[in-house]
Amino acid sequence: MIADAQIHIWGDETPERPWVPGGQARLRHMGHLPSLTADALVAMMDEGGVDRAVIVPPTWDYDRPDVGFDACARYPDRFSIMARIPVNRPDEARALLEQWRGNPMIAGVRLTFSFEGERDWILDGTADWFWPYAEAHDIAVMLLVPHAKAKVAEIAAAHPRLRIAIDHLGIFGNTVDQDVAPYVDATVALASRPNISVKLTNLPSFSTAPYPFENLMPHVESLVRAFGAERCFWGTDISRMLGK
Repeated sequence: MIADAQIHIWGDETPERPWVPGGQARLRHMGHLPSLTADALVAMMDEGGVDRAVIVPPTWDYDRPDVGFDACARYPDRFSIMARIPVNRPDEARALLEQWRGNPMIAGVRLTFSFEGERDWILDGTADWFWPYAEAHDIAVMLLVPHAKAKVAEIAAAHPRLRIAIDHLGIFGNTVDQDVAPYVDATVALASRPNISVKLTNLPSFSTAPYPFENLMPHVESLVRAFGAERCFWGTDISRMLGK
C-alpha cells in the first residue's frame, strides 16, 4: 500500500464562503490552483498508483474541514483527514474534539506554529493544555513547527505516548536549497525521541533544482538514517504543486 501523507482540498472562495484576507494572493504565490475536487484527486492517485491520502484542511480556507469530510464520506477507503482546531481557544477546541471523537474519517489533529500571530503559541503556554489531552485520548498530531524544535523535544519527553509528526522535514516556508540545512539538522536532533516522526513532504517548494531535487536528497537521507524508514512519511502535497 502507498499512502500520501499530505494533500490539501478546499472550496472555492465565494461571498458566502470567504477565505482569509490575502488568501488568493497566497495561492498565487505558492502555485496553487483555485480548487481541486475529490474526483480529480482520486483520478491522479489512480494514475500514480497511490492507494490512500491524508487530507489537511488549508489555512486560506479558514481551516474548514467540510470539503475534506465530504471527500472522506465519498471515498472512505481513499481518504482520511487531519482535523484543525483553534488551539488558542481551548473550550471551543475541546468541544470540537469531543464532537469528533470516534469519527473514523479523522486520523488526528494538525497544528501550525509557523504563521505570524501563532508562532509563539507553542512557547508561551497557549498550547500547553493540548498535549496531555492528546496523549490521554491517543490523538496523533502533525506539527508545522520549523522553529522551537527544543520545545517539541520537551513535549515529547513529557508525554511519551503522544504521537508527533513533524511537517515538511521541519523546514520553514520559502526556505530553499542550502538554506534548509539548519532546519533539517534541528529535526534530525529530534530522532532520539521514539514518539516523534517526520513527514518528507513539500520537497518541490524547498528546491530551485528540477525534479528529482538532487540537492535535497542528502537531507532526506539524513532524516531516514536518523528516524528509520518506519518513522518517515512520504507525501506529495500535490495540490500545492499543480499550478507551478
